[in-house]
Amino acid sequence: MKRETLFWDLTLKLEAFTHTVPVPFAVYYAIITQKMEPAHWQIFIALCVFFATGIGLLGTFARHLLLKYVYAKIERIQVTSPGMISLSKEEIEYARSVKILLFRYPLLEAIIIVIRWLSGVIPISLLFFHLVTYMPSVTRSAIFTFLMIAPISFVTYYFISENSIRCLFDLPQIKNIELQEKDIPKFNYFTRILVAFFSLATLPFVIFSYILYSLAMGEFAVNDPMIPIVTVSFIFVIPLIVCSYVVAKSVNEGLNETSRSLGELANGNFDVVVTPKSSDDFAKQAFYLNSVISKLKGMYEEIRTLNEGLEEKVIQRTDELNQSLRDISNLKIQQDGDYFLTYQLLNPLAIKDVDSNQLEVDHLVRQKKVFEYKNQRYDIGGDINISHSIVLQNRRFLLFANADAMGKSMQGAGGALVFGAVFQSIVQRTKTDPGYQTLGPDDWLKYNLQEMHMIFEAFDGTMLVSLTMGLLEEDTGKLYFLNAEHPPIVLYRNGKAEYLLTDVSYRKLGTLGAMPIQNIKEFPLQPGDVLIIGSDGKDDVLRLDTNGKWEVNSDDEIFLHIVESTEGNLLAITKQIESLGQVIDDISLIRICYLPKSKQ
Repeated sequence: MKRETLFWDLTLKLEAFTHTVPVPFAVYYAIITQKMEPAHWQIFIALCVFFATGIGLLGTFARHLLLKYVYAKIERIQVTSPGMISLSKEEIEYARSVKILLFRYPLLEAIIIVIRWLSGVIPISLLFFHLVTYMPSVTRSAIFTFLMIAPISFVTYYFISENSIRCLFDLPQIKNIELQEKDIPKFNYFTRILVAFFSLATLPFVIFSYILYSLAMGEFAVNDPMIPIVTVSFIFVIPLIVCSYVVAKSVNEGLNETSRSLGELANGNFDVVVTPKSSDDFAKQAFYLNSVISKLKGMYEEIRTLNEGLEEKVIQRTDELNQSLRDISNLKIQQDGDYFLTYQLLNPLAIKDVDSNQLEVDHLVRQKKVFEYKNQRYDIGGDINISHSIVLQNRRFLLFANADAMGKSMQGAGGALVFGAVFQSIVQRTKTDPGYQTLGPDDWLKYNLQEMHMIFEAFDGTMLVSLTMGLLEEDTGKLYFLNAEHPPIVLYRNGKAEYLLTDVSYRKLGTLGAMPIQNIKEFPLQPGDVLIIGSDGKDDVLRLDTNGKWEVNSDDEIFLHIVESTEGNLLAITKQIESLGQVIDDISLIRICYLPKSKQ
């Protein structure tokens, strides 16, 4: 809209309202509520007409200058092409300030009309007092007139101006200038309706107060009461209609803008932009709608792009997944090959080399890590069982060791592999070197455990092994053993199971700074006794507690009950352990039954 068109549109609406309703009725009520000489009335009316006309012309001229200033600022914004704005950072800030000015323009018009009323009422009263004489009724008339007219004029001017300048927000220089929600002056509808209601309620209240006061003071100059009654009703109805219309039109404009945008969005037009054009709640909704539209547009574009190349992307993703699967399969084959090599190295070390008519020895190992290699199933872990028949000081002994290397899968198997190699080296040295065969069982255990501990210390604490190691003399049934942070040996005798506890439990092999080996535990066996040596995997079972929550078993007595109920049978023991819950560690068991010749 051109500046001249907007100027005349605003001027006709605003000045028509002012000079057809407030001004005539202000003069009318000043006349009927005062008693003056005819000459005084002529001077008073002349002053009213002169100032009303002059201030109206000045207000119109001020509006002309204000709109000229606004349009000049708008025209300074450069537009490179229709609907496209290319501005520097400084120019964008300038454009934003101009757009904010448009939001504040209706408030300027509303403030100016209040100032115009003050500029008319006060000079008229002062000049009348100067030209004629001071009259209290004129002062009261000025106060009542201002209180009656100023609020309704403020509200009406604000809403009329806001509706008229909406078109400026569609100008290409302004439309695409983005503002933040906090930049727009806030005048929500709760405040708007409250102010409009107050201004409408003030009008009849002040009029009737004015009339009643004038009657009480004897200044009411009307003989027929119907005339002021009809006039009061007319004065109230006209502003009520005008004010209600401009408020309703403001709401309707906001709803139409929102509905238009939603309609475009419903038709699939995601390029629609909701432009805030007022300082009310619809401006806030415009920001929210633009945010929603932007997100929907992004989602729509993404979905369309996906649909257009869906088949190609499916093929591409399938190829990528197949390649990943092949890579994983190759890695799995390599890993299983490594597992199998470790298994092949470890298997010859975990042996039972026992030649005795007085002892029954059984091994059982269930490693947690199970793998397939060339269609065969194997398992590896950190547990290892070893038993040998050796001779010390011309006496036959059963040498046994149950060890648990710390770590899972390859790490544990690596520890077990080192332990098995070292232990087998010690055994072979004992069998072939007469010097080692002169050692007593307690010295043999202490010396060799200390040697293994020193070897594992070389790994600087990164490879630890717990174990139970012992020597059982075949002829006497005397047991020599020690424990390095390993579960205690179980003795099954006459249907009862109990733990054989050592006086000292040494630190794991490889523990830095561990104390030297000093004491060896001795215990005499009776014919028919059964020893069960096992790792902590036999106790580490994940099971449900009374509250239905999973917990790791911490009751050591359970294993004793299992040994008693199975009479020390290793397979039966393993099945009962697995029936308790989920086994979460490797299980290794050695069973030794002492049967001297006299009992065979």
